[in-house]
Parts: sequence; C-alpha cells; structure tokens
Amino acid sequence: MKASRLAICCAICLMLLLFLPLYKASCQTYVEYSIQINTDGSALWKITSFANVNASVDTISAFQDKVSNLVDAASTLTHRVMSVDENSYQINTAISSQSKTTEYSFLWQNFSIIQGKELVFGDVFQVNSFFNQLYGDAALQITYPSSFSVKSVTPTPYQRDDSAKTLEWARTQDLVIGNTDVILTSTPLNDNSSQNEWQLYVLIGVILAVGAALSLAGFYMFRRRKTSLSKAKVINAEPAELETEEGKILKLLAQSGGSMRQSDIVEQSRFSKAKTSQLLSILEKNGSITRYKKGRDKIVNLTERVNGD
Repeated sequence: MKASRLAICCAICLMLLLFLPLYKASCQTYVEYSIQINTDGSALWKITSFANVNASVDTISAFQDKVSNLVDAASTLTHRVMSVDENSYQINTAISSQSKTTEYSFLWQNFSIIQGKELVFGDVFQVNSFFNQLYGDAALQITYPSSFSVKSVTPTPYQRDDSAKTLEWARTQDLVIGNTDVILTSTPLNDNSSQNEWQLYVLIGVILAVGAALSLAGFYMFRRRKTSLSKAKVINAEPAELETEEGKILKLLAQSGGSMRQSDIVEQSRFSKAKTSQLLSILEKNGSITRYKKGRDKIVNLTERVNGD
C-alpha cells in the first residue's frame, strides 16, 4: 500500500517537473524583427513582441527614444545622414485570454546606400549593442523589392528564398559579430513578364488590324453604294442644260408668274442677300427684270410681263 502511494507521488512530482519549464516558457517574451527594404533606400521596420497578457508595453514616447538614439548612433558610425519618418511610428497591441502581441513599426530613411543599380546595407548593425538598444536578440527576416536580386550576402542567412525575396537569420547576434554586408542588384523583368508584355502587344496589334480592316470594308461599301445611287440618278434624270445663277432667278420669277418679292428670291434661291442683290443688278442692267421699292422690300418683275402688261 505504501509502495503504491509512493509511486503515485513520484509520478505527480515528475509531471510537475515536466510542465514547469513549459509554463515558464509561456510567460517569457518572444521577439521577431522584420525589415522591408525599399528601392528609395528606406527600410520599414516591424518588431513583433509575443508576451504574457500582463507584460508591459512601451509607450510611443519610449519607443521613439529607443529608435531615435539607435538611428543617431548608426548615422555617426556610417557617416551618412539618416532619420526616421516621424509619422511612421506605430504601436499596435492585440490581447487574447493568455497572451499579448505587440507590433512596433517605423520607417528608417537612408537605411541603404544606393549605388547605381545596387542597394547596399548592413553596416548599421555594427553599432555597439545594436539590437539590445531595441528589444534584444531575436529572429530576423529581411524582405527586398521584387525588381532586385541578391548579388552577395554576409553572413550567410539560415534561410534564403529568392522567389519570395527573403533572407532570414535565427539570431540577430550573428549580424553584429562580423561585418554584415548585403548587396542587392536591379534585375530585368523575368521571362514570364516579358512574355506577358509581348502577348499584350500582339493583342493590341490584332485589335488595330481588325479595326482597320473593318473601317476599309465600311468605306468601300459606302463608296460603292454612293456610286450606285449616283448612277441611278443619272439614268433616271432627264438631260438638262447647266443652269446659271441668273437663270435660276429668272426661272423662279417665271414659276411665280413673273413677279416676286426680293426677300422671297433670297429665301428660295438660297443665295445670300448680297449675292442676290448683285445678280438682280446684272439682270436689271441687261433688261431682263425691273424693280421698284415697296415698303422695306422690293418687287422684282420679269421684263416680258411688264411689256405684256
């Protein structure tokens, strides 16, 4: 009986010993660093802290002081002007029942050196106690632009994914021990992009060619129809002598019984007032018509009617 009780007690003690480290681990803070390299030489930093729900979180002022002091030290070390976008400071916290996740972020200006088609960075990590000035040693992931590829990287990352454009180190202390140097070089569009662009140009060319063909076909049909209508008019029309402008006015007068208002002649002949007046003056001089004023208008008579009267 005593032996069985002793065995049970030993088993309980062993379970406590096993779960105690896990409990302590769950209460510890775990940090991850993420750096997004930008083509303009800036870098977007995100620091994610996973901690116990009761763990403290830096105020925005304390966070700004940490980052500002670090950037100033890096600027002094590298001998190039650096700064932080004041509007980029952010702290976001998410709390669950037993844990707290806090993300600190900021935009580091002039983090990389731009050399022609290359981006070079890593010298800032030689600042004394670089990551200890932030949130200590942790895993680090660096992401770079899709239009760049890695030319060289020191020290060798634990993981490197060229398709995802990422470099990863399990410990940041690996970057501060030696001389960290990463060189990215601009790369041309990949074959798929070039192929897609070529296909787009072909599609545009086909659309333009089809549009031009339809336009020519429509123009041809229009001309053909217009020619057919013209021929039909010529066939159906009776031969007639070409009519002069003066003759048109005389014809209007004859059709109106030999007398018309000058304003009516303007309207029916569709000549301008000046043109009509000029033609009537010519006809009046050669004796074809006579005119006399009536109110604001003039009455135009064929000479033949006047003589007949």
